[in-house]
Amino acid sequence: MSGLRKRWYVRGAAAGAAALLLAGCGAADSGAGAGEDAKAAWIDQSRMRTVLPDAQAMPGWTTTGAASTTPMTDRMTKNLICPNKSKTGCERARFLGSVTFRRDDDKAEARFWVVTYQEEQDADFAYDSLWKDTWSKNGTRNVDIGTVGAERGATGGTAGRHAEGFTAQVRVGTVILWVGGSAATDAKGVADPADKDFAKDATAMFAERAQQAQNGEEPSAALAAA
Repeated sequence: MSGLRKRWYVRGAAAGAAALLLAGCGAADSGAGAGEDAKAAWIDQSRMRTVLPDAQAMPGWTTTGAASTTPMTDRMTKNLICPNKSKTGCERARFLGSVTFRRDDDKAEARFWVVTYQEEQDADFAYDSLWKDTWSKNGTRNVDIGTVGAERGATGGTAGRHAEGFTAQVRVGTVILWVGGSAATDAKGVADPADKDFAKDATAMFAERAQQAQNGEEPSAALAAA
């Protein structure tokens, strides 16, 4: 499966957050860490689009379609992000953005979502409710994504008959991010060792882009082949 890369790392300030090992880490975590929001500026819909990774941020990967952004106003969008009956977590959500990539060898997929809030306290309030849904639907294996963001958690498990997957959720200031990934396994259910670092690396890169946007900078964090 490999050949495209020996290992992924993050270019930019988030590199320290991507200490490259995948290990059990417990469920949702909170507290200070690399990539934690130094500023928590409001991100509007056009600015949110720049947070989503593009082709330059994902070398060796190709988008499966154009990135999308939409206001968090219609019922279908709220049901997607906040499936609980009271829609807790979506009350003050403003916009949803997403983009999906497939690796060039066609054996792995990566998905990125971002939801923006007007105030940091709104994102903070929504995080726990949204994490309950993330945890309940995306496997039972704890996944280590380091100490990126102000709050974070990740879980993983099987993703189909011959694949392993993970979903990470991170709050950076006024936004909540999700990174989902899946990679093919061999006949014994073992994933390519080249994929073991991707959860941490991709999450750190996405969180850094969100922080750069809130700092008033042009998001530039990217994955790169070592």
